[in-house]
Amino acid sequence: MTRLNRTRTLKTCTATLGSAALLASTMTVPGSFDNAAWASGSPEQLTMAIAWTGTQAAGVPPLLAIYNKENPGVHWDLIENVTEEKLLAEEAAGDAPSVAMLNTTNLVATMATTSAILPLQQYISSSKLSLNQFTPASLYSNTYLGAQYALPFFEDTYGLYYNKTLFKKAGIAGPPTTLSQLATDAQKLTITGPNGQYTQLGFEPTMPKELEGYLFGGHWASSTGQVTATSPLAEKGVAWLVSMEKMFDPSKVQRFLAGASGATSSLDPFATGTVGMDVSGEWFMPTILQQSPHMDFGAAPIPYPDGEPQYAGTGSVGGNPLVILKGATDVQASWKLIDWLATTGQVIATKNPALFHDIYSVPALKSLVNDPKLAPTPQMAFFWKYSGGKNIQPFPPIPDATSYLDAITSAVQDAQVTDISVQKALQQVQNQYAPLIAQEIKTARTNSQ
Repeated sequence: MTRLNRTRTLKTCTATLGSAALLASTMTVPGSFDNAAWASGSPEQLTMAIAWTGTQAAGVPPLLAIYNKENPGVHWDLIENVTEEKLLAEEAAGDAPSVAMLNTTNLVATMATTSAILPLQQYISSSKLSLNQFTPASLYSNTYLGAQYALPFFEDTYGLYYNKTLFKKAGIAGPPTTLSQLATDAQKLTITGPNGQYTQLGFEPTMPKELEGYLFGGHWASSTGQVTATSPLAEKGVAWLVSMEKMFDPSKVQRFLAGASGATSSLDPFATGTVGMDVSGEWFMPTILQQSPHMDFGAAPIPYPDGEPQYAGTGSVGGNPLVILKGATDVQASWKLIDWLATTGQVIATKNPALFHDIYSVPALKSLVNDPKLAPTPQMAFFWKYSGGKNIQPFPPIPDATSYLDAITSAVQDAQVTDISVQKALQQVQNQYAPLIAQEIKTARTNSQ
């Protein structure tokens, strides 16, 4: 079954790079460091690569301009749209940038396993950077087997979007808090047309990052990196999501979604007002505002299993980690940059509307996510606060996390639309990835000795 490819999308932005650069030239931050190159009269030239491109990347050059101005002994140049594959190829050729902002935290463990990025503990210790200032899930997502390999920059987190207008028409007072309430509300919100097909769907039965595996307290891997695709609690969460699809008839759901979005259309069924509830990230809001500027919508916690409030506030997080590449020209200068970006840089970008309009994500600093006055909308304030919850967890930081996640997604979809059982579908994933990832971890440990 083909689902909408709902990934973080670039946003239409009114702030231009020119205006952002003007902003950078007028903003200052305290602190600088001595540099031998500066003493000789020539700043050291270093390069940072980022995965972002276009309008989403527009918030980064002003930050680097501020940093370069306050640290004249070094000059950082920026290269956009650099993929993991390109980074590794450049590293193999001895021409890699010193610092990179990766596209996803799922890459950290994979690159750590192959020693493509440097462990950060010695720099964290020497600089006395307090890791406690970061939200727990954002920090954990940037580790590998307990070691910190990256610092969090900005994050994505996920919650339940709901259409308040459709709720009011259906006589529903507010968003559901439990899974059974979600199922009941989804039925009330679903409308069937004269031809027997849906004209409105109460809930789109998909979850990003396969966070359904966390609903009942499950995990997709252990803290030591062992694959747990068949854990009973993760399986229970998948079974619930599959039951939601089955309840609405997979063929009718698929036909509705295909008709609502169109084969080549960028329209989203929730954003256009034909889906009542949907689990998605904070980055989805610009799509909603673009396609339905006057929609009355809210964001709420993902419902928890009935009778198990200990799982309230369950969700996932993922973001754009800052790493130092193995071939960094100046490791100490590279550390100082990512330390600054993860702390002072995040504060500057979050508190300045023009910069945040470009980045439009969830900060990883507790001081920011717990200050709703800084958020541009009440919905964004919800996502910020939600990201720091005790039941928020990233997809496990293990090697091959991206392909493992893709395999889980395919298994869940197979269980939703075919006769294969949830248990069998997840067992196939377990059989494929448990030995593969275990061997990669073993090899990495052997090579590090």
